[in-house]
Amino acid sequence: MNGKIGTRAFSMLLAVMLVSVMMVPVVAVEEVWQPQGTEQNAQYDLEKYTVRLVDSEIPKDLISARTQAAMSSFEEEFKNVPPRYIGTAEVDISEGEKVVAYVFRVLPSGESVSYAEIVSSEEKPSLKEITARANAWIDGPLKSKTTESLKEGSFGLLSYGPTPIHTATISRTYTGVGRAYLTTTWYWDNQETNSNQDYFFTKTTLRTDPGIDISGYEPYRNYQFNVEIDSDYSVPGYYQHLPGVYVSQNNPQTTTGYTTVSLSLGTGGCVLQWSTAIPDTRVELHHPYGNTYNWDEEFNFWASCAGTTFEFTPGQQSYCTQSSARDGSTYVISRAMADVSNGWEKIVDGIVYFAPSGTNSWGHLCKVKWSGGYVHT
Repeated sequence: MNGKIGTRAFSMLLAVMLVSVMMVPVVAVEEVWQPQGTEQNAQYDLEKYTVRLVDSEIPKDLISARTQAAMSSFEEEFKNVPPRYIGTAEVDISEGEKVVAYVFRVLPSGESVSYAEIVSSEEKPSLKEITARANAWIDGPLKSKTTESLKEGSFGLLSYGPTPIHTATISRTYTGVGRAYLTTTWYWDNQETNSNQDYFFTKTTLRTDPGIDISGYEPYRNYQFNVEIDSDYSVPGYYQHLPGVYVSQNNPQTTTGYTTVSLSLGTGGCVLQWSTAIPDTRVELHHPYGNTYNWDEEFNFWASCAGTTFEFTPGQQSYCTQSSARDGSTYVISRAMADVSNGWEKIVDGIVYFAPSGTNSWGHLCKVKWSGGYVHT
């Protein structure tokens, strides 16, 4: 599961030079947002705070440089955004994989969103198909999030529920077998009044599309998948996990049989609520060590949920030392990973086959820092 992550910061000049070669221009109508009731002169230019890259292979250093440039530009211009945690996601993949599409945007509230598509390093994917999927995400989830943020931008941080920091989606297609998406949102509890601790939430959804549902004739069906949330994860030499971090709650717990359950994390006035489907046969929660938790999904081959798109959503709450977390350094809230090795199965002439083989674990992590100076809440 440990993918080596390269996050060496490049200069702005180098980033611009690289982008001139690899960046596919954003096709969108320019949106401008002027904060109400402030003396803010900056306007929200949708294109200025958006990164869109599509290529046969996109270097991680380029992704990091362009993302940081967009975030830094936003911080410099939008001084009226209330003090808060801001963050970005970083893909975590193996050396045998590569990124072929990447989209990132900072929203008017300071929240950010991203999308990444990965394939095997040996693949030569169709840029037309990759572009179509990236554009579908831009016209769907990204457009919806941007519209919502533009409407709420005048009101600052939301006064209810946890404040979203970043939402990242990473997708992986296994030709003839299935497709999987991992979408994770990291939140900060901006309502709590404990001056010694800061509270965070990680909620992640693993969507699995079996081959039989994608094509109508490929026999592969959902079989077994694993989702992990690791709040102890650090990147040696670059940034550490949140100081003094401790996971206080996890959901769902071990559950048997096909059903939909309502879940929640948090106490008091700031609660994260959602629901998730549980496959037939079961979901098992594991706690191997420290602040690392994972969930196993297991499907009955003949169950209807094995032959259609399925979404499973676990989550956890953690807290850390506030004074250390707000010192201006960059920290990791958590890393979310999906393991789809032998995740799909088929039966041909009475023989059971599983795919994909080998190591197929990938995901992303959220890096955050306090923006707006050190302020107790």
